[in-house]
Amino acid sequence: MVIKEDLTTILLSAKKKSIPFILSCGSPAGSNVELERTMEIVNEIAEQNEIHLKVAVIPGELGKDYLQDKISAGVPIRRLANNNALLEYLTVEEVSRSKRIVAQMGPEPIMEALELDVDGVITGRSLDVGLYLALPLIMGFDKALAAHMGKTVECSSLICEPQSYDPVFAILAEDHFLVRPTNESARCTVNSVASHNFYERSDPIREENPGGILDTSHAVYEQFDSQTVKVSGSQWIPVNPYTLKIEGVRHVGYRTICVCGVRDPILINCIDGFLGEARKAVEKRMSPLVAGQDYELIFRVYGKDGVLGDVEPVIQTMSHELGIIIEAVSVDEARADSVCQIAVDYMAHMGYPGRVATAANVAFAYSPRECRLGKVYRYNIWHLLELEDPCEPFDIQVREFPKEQ
Repeated sequence: MVIKEDLTTILLSAKKKSIPFILSCGSPAGSNVELERTMEIVNEIAEQNEIHLKVAVIPGELGKDYLQDKISAGVPIRRLANNNALLEYLTVEEVSRSKRIVAQMGPEPIMEALELDVDGVITGRSLDVGLYLALPLIMGFDKALAAHMGKTVECSSLICEPQSYDPVFAILAEDHFLVRPTNESARCTVNSVASHNFYERSDPIREENPGGILDTSHAVYEQFDSQTVKVSGSQWIPVNPYTLKIEGVRHVGYRTICVCGVRDPILINCIDGFLGEARKAVEKRMSPLVAGQDYELIFRVYGKDGVLGDVEPVIQTMSHELGIIIEAVSVDEARADSVCQIAVDYMAHMGYPGRVATAANVAFAYSPRECRLGKVYRYNIWHLLELEDPCEPFDIQVREFPKEQ
């Protein structure tokens, strides 16, 4: 419902004022399935409001055959991060194991689509900055400024004081851009705009993009008026070859969880040992049933190290209560249920040093205590695809709405 309301506002306003719209959808994986759901909503809006829309649609999902052909032709597709869960170089076999694979397209396919005499463009998975870069690049604006503007406005009023859900407005000029809120009660400040450089970045002054790096080390931020900030001085460093980030997942099993809480200070003080005994109990009960451990049991202890896990720097648990998620994953859904249930039963009834009461030391949030969460997918592709043509993987489709009956 919220998506339809937002799309209605955008599409009707853009159509009325003859302004091309550029949207990325996919909520947020960017698969073709999600894209087509959005296109059904677009069709409903066109029908209900009796408007005609001509839209360039750019799916972001990649076919397995396309990537396998690239690999077979000797194109190296290297991982984006040094993580042992990812192959250093993508293989034909790993591609075949993937459920879906999407590419984070840059501005070039959108630029090509805007030249097709359409009311607007709707993409699958897309680089956030690329949505804002496309039209300025067609019009000949400086790429660095346009990219920096896109980076600044991509998260809307996160760059404002106070933050809200309201849009922001940017004006791009030859040697600078201006950015301001649409909410009269908010303001952009030098601090609020400049600090956005730290958002979703490993390096606050260098952002890697397809085809180049946005360098903001020499950017100048000035308070233009009480609500507006002026930005200038950004630089674009071209990089070859042109690379696209591609993302893929493979199915690894099914997940069952239980949510519970602990408030007994005695149990809190020995929680690691208690959970260790619970793990041993699961292994003992499951060993006659399975050949090898084809399941995974995870305890997420919030109030202790539930967020950072093994790298949590605070050693002493200072919480008066702990929230625990018991998570079991297995290739067999019934086995995931069993693993979770055994762990839950142990926690509900088993003893620990200094225990006073024989029951009710663990509080369970729901009944039934175990809850199936369905299929589990994990990243197996987070790699860079080298391209000579940035538009090559993308099929631009011009569609008209409402669709003919």
